[in-house]
Amino acid sequence: MFDVRTGRAARLAPFSFSSGVRAAAALLLAALTATGCGSAAHVAATTTTAAAPPRPSALGLHVGVIGPIDVAVDGAVVEHGTLASLASDRLVVVSAASPAAEHLPAAAAAHPQTHYVLVGASAQGQRLPNLAGLVLRDDQAAMLGGAAAGLVIAEETGMARRVAWVGPEERPLAGAFARGVHGVVPGAIVLRQWSANRPAACKEAALTAVGRGASVVMAHGGICAEAAIAGAHERNGVGLRVSDFELPDIAAAQVVRDAVNGVYHGGEDLEFGATSGAIGIRTLDPRITPTAGVRARAAAQQLASGRRPTG
Repeated sequence: MFDVRTGRAARLAPFSFSSGVRAAAALLLAALTATGCGSAAHVAATTTTAAAPPRPSALGLHVGVIGPIDVAVDGAVVEHGTLASLASDRLVVVSAASPAAEHLPAAAAAHPQTHYVLVGASAQGQRLPNLAGLVLRDDQAAMLGGAAAGLVIAEETGMARRVAWVGPEERPLAGAFARGVHGVVPGAIVLRQWSANRPAACKEAALTAVGRGASVVMAHGGICAEAAIAGAHERNGVGLRVSDFELPDIAAAQVVRDAVNGVYHGGEDLEFGATSGAIGIRTLDPRITPTAGVRARAAAQQLASGRRPTG
């Protein structure tokens, strides 16, 4: 069951033939019957082909997608483009990682008949009736990342098993990461290596953490996380980021499915956590062993079932 609150309902008008198409079909059938073209079965088939509506894929709800989102929902016709080119679609789904996200509120205000969804960020500050935000539980993603980190150091033989959270000071996420680590390795040491939100500073923080004995470093996201992971890799460490454990496609697909069923969301945030399937293993550092990877996926299943991951 997805954790989605009920939004405003707006039913699409059902598709129907126009009277002109019905008349054309009737005339064609009469002409074929009068000339005796083939059997009755052949006549029926020819009539259906001539008077049929467009292919089923053209009859679905047109959904625009911008950014790294993959949506495949029955009844939806997905097309990729820009905010300008997709403004006539009934629903436009935009990744918060896309540059278009910055212009999304203006597009929603300019096209009130189109519904917009921001995937991976809040839209509460906008309060637009045709704009909804899909918020992923990053605290759960951080906890699952902590469990994965714990599984990595669980394979080590030394006594000083250490991991680190690096980057800007984000105590709630760092705390969730620590809980994930300790669920797997209760005695592990979790370092907090704070830094400015700049690539050079984040990389330096990761290098410092590895120098203090951390085998795994985890950061929130963006260019800071990229730099931190690069620093960890330079010292043969494992690097993780929150987005490694977020599945935004799952959340986007649910909102598209709602729209196909005539329900649109706006003026609100919808929260997606592990029980919805939106928190799980998206990717893992290739330095993580296959055994630890399998156990990390098992930990994801534990979190999805509402339990604290233990590996």
